[in-house]
Amino acid sequence: MKGPPGVHPTVQAIEKTVELSAPPERVWRALTDPEELAAWFPDHAEVDLRPGGNGSWAWDKHGKFAVRFEIVDPPLHLAWRWSHDPKIPVDVGVTTRVEFTLTPRHDGGTTLRLEETGFTTETHYTQNVSGWDHELRELVGFLARKS
Repeated sequence: MKGPPGVHPTVQAIEKTVELSAPPERVWRALTDPEELAAWFPDHAEVDLRPGGNGSWAWDKHGKFAVRFEIVDPPLHLAWRWSHDPKIPVDVGVTTRVEFTLTPRHDGGTTLRLEETGFTTETHYTQNVSGWDHELRELVGFLARKS
C-alpha cells in the first residue's frame, strides 16, 4: 500500500561513525553540556538531561527545535527525539530519533556512533545527512581545541 506522494516510511537511517582522540567522558560532556553543545552544534541549547526531559536546539538561521531525551546513560549512550519543524512540540509534529553510542578505545579515545531514524521523506533524510557530516566535523574540531 502506497502512502501520500513524497512520503516514504522506509527511508533509511543515517549512520555515521567517528573516531575521536578524547575519552568518552569528555565526548559525553560535548554532547550534553549546553555551553559545549552551542560551541559545535546549535547556536543555543537547552538541556534537561534525564529520560523524558525536554530541551531545544536553536539556530539563528533555522529556528528553535524541540528535543526530548529518551536515553541518558553517561558516558556511553544518549538518545533524543527532535522535531523536524521549528516551534513544533515533539508530541505534535514529525520527529526523528538521534542516538549516540560511545565506545572507549584502548588508546584512550572514543568511537562515536550516530544513528538517526524515523525519516518520512527523502528530502528530510538528505538534508540531515549533509547536516550531520558538517556537525560531526565541527565536533571533531571542537574536541581537538578543548581536550
